[in-house]
Amino acid sequence: MRLREATVTVGVWLTYVWCGIGELYVALTWHKSNRPLLAALFGAATLMAIFVSLLPRERIVRSRFREAFFLSWSVLNLALIALLTLADGGTGSALALIFFVPVAFAATTYPLGSVALLGSLTVAGYLAVADTVGGLSLIYQGAFAAVLACTVVMSAWQAQNYKRLREALTEMSRTDPLTGCLNRRGFEERAIAEISTASRKDRHGAILLLDLDHFKLTNDRHGHAAGDELLCWVVETLREVLRTADAVGRLGGDEFAVLLPETEPADALIIASRLTETLSEEAPSSVGLATFPMDGTELDDLLRQADIRLYASRHGRSEPSGTPPGERLSWAATLAHAVDLRMDATHEHSRAVAEYAVSIAAGLGWQEEELGMLRLAAILHDVGKVTVPDRILCKPGKLTAAELEIIKEHSTTGADLVSHIEGLELIIPWIRHSHEHFDGSGYPDGLCEEAIPQASRILLVADAFDAITSPRPYRAACSVAYACEELERHSGTQFDPACVAALLKHLDATAAIDPTPAVA
Repeated sequence: MRLREATVTVGVWLTYVWCGIGELYVALTWHKSNRPLLAALFGAATLMAIFVSLLPRERIVRSRFREAFFLSWSVLNLALIALLTLADGGTGSALALIFFVPVAFAATTYPLGSVALLGSLTVAGYLAVADTVGGLSLIYQGAFAAVLACTVVMSAWQAQNYKRLREALTEMSRTDPLTGCLNRRGFEERAIAEISTASRKDRHGAILLLDLDHFKLTNDRHGHAAGDELLCWVVETLREVLRTADAVGRLGGDEFAVLLPETEPADALIIASRLTETLSEEAPSSVGLATFPMDGTELDDLLRQADIRLYASRHGRSEPSGTPPGERLSWAATLAHAVDLRMDATHEHSRAVAEYAVSIAAGLGWQEEELGMLRLAAILHDVGKVTVPDRILCKPGKLTAAELEIIKEHSTTGADLVSHIEGLELIIPWIRHSHEHFDGSGYPDGLCEEAIPQASRILLVADAFDAITSPRPYRAACSVAYACEELERHSGTQFDPACVAALLKHLDATAAIDPTPAVA
């Protein structure tokens, strides 16, 4: 862009120069005909250059009309040159040499198409002067036109060379020289453009950060050549797993980023799991995932969120020494949080259900490690709703039978999503059966009583209690007292009596500590 701005300045001063030389030529040949007309034409060219110099060149070169402006300016100059040559006697005039100036000027920065068009008009303009007035022999005019055409061809060739050089430099400035993927600058430009497009067209997408866990150890033990080979293998492997529309960038060292355009959050989670599984044998990695627009619409915000979840993934993954299950893959909870936001931005349903579920399980004698897994299952129990359209999930009125069937699919969808996360195998059936009723009237498999995992029975009671006491699209929140009555009324049919009793006991104990009336 700066080069095109400089081109305007050079073009203006070049016009001043040849107009000055032209006025001198007119003065020295004043005895010939049409001198006042020639002087006026040179004056018109000077005024046009002054007008161009006053235009906001930065705005012009950054607008979509940039090429139209430069081409129009050159064509006007070409028309003036043709008029000057005609007024000075035709092709025999020394002014005919100015025909070369616009072509040479265009070769400096004009794109190939503009150079070819302007060059063709230049040759056609000279031939039109030759045909209209003549001035010299046909042989001379033919030779002049041939040399002018050769200049056009050379200018077009040079314009093409400039284009290839710019493309090569652009590619080099945006590509990691070792792995061949995008570098930080290239990835950020691509990501910003995709996020902008997604915002305009109301699309989803995701950014995934990936950090090799033991890369320094590889360098120390096997040398930097082996480390470089591993980095190249990682990029090649990522490209094999990803779609052609996805982009891989190396942000530095052993840190990579993946752009997943037009990707739903649920699909992004599956892709992240697939990538870590594919890389696990040769290059175990920590992963952080951020989705847009749910986690933000600015690249910095998304990278920050993904980095936080990458850190949690690294330090929350199961190791031989053991880590609390509740710390595992905290970035996966983003999907559950996204569902909460869609239903009610002011209430974190999943985390509330987790608190109630842990309280019920503690009352039933669960151990600390089991409570951690239950808390994670409660946070993710509704994760399958990411695939449910907003028109159904947030519908203010009663659902149709078809819409209800779509809603019922979320428990199996959620279990399938969680099945792709290493280390969470235990909670998969808990999530799948979290909507089974004690009397067998629930879904998806119609299980009843003890056939339903106890964790699922706990989740159903906790989920129902929070659903009743929190606002929904179709009604306002109900009181805690009303929710307790509903649980007792359906105890033994929809709900496990033991789970209901444990929750009511917990609520009574909480009320004894804080006697303030609890109304959701």
